[in-house]
Amino acid sequence: MSPSAATAVETPIGTIGIEATEAGIRRVRLPGEGRTSPVEHGDGPAAQNVSEAATQVREYAEGEREDFEVVLDWDGVEPAHRRVLETLREIAPYGTTVTYGELGSTAGVEDPRDVGVFMARNPFPLVIPCHRVVASDGLGGFGGGVELKQRLLELEGVLPSRLDLGDV
Repeated sequence: MSPSAATAVETPIGTIGIEATEAGIRRVRLPGEGRTSPVEHGDGPAAQNVSEAATQVREYAEGEREDFEVVLDWDGVEPAHRRVLETLREIAPYGTTVTYGELGSTAGVEDPRDVGVFMARNPFPLVIPCHRVVASDGLGGFGGGVELKQRLLELEGVLPSRLDLGDV
């Protein structure tokens, strides 16, 4: 295994943990997932990957970035899972959603529940936007919790901000 680096990023949506190797980002941890305490990330390619991802995650959470331009370390991600995640990146740009069924159909996965399992195991949330995958009858689940999913979709303008709703 190549040298690794990690850090925690304080953002308006909470503390995001980022882990990387020399090959790219290995893991993004949402608030509440543990391992998000600040750490030194040293020098070298892994540290550069973490630093770049941290900057982009902060920009995204502050509403200043729509797309991530980081290299991902796909080591350990099985081919079918990777195909679904890469398809998601292609068909659900910032400010849009796709249903589990639509994503599955496009990625060649018959059962939408399998897509849900793949989304729950997404090692790169935010970077690969699993929060944009919704149920046909509502928001559906999310590893960071439904409230965080709603906040992210509000940030992207998919849902009206709760602040915009007043006392409704």
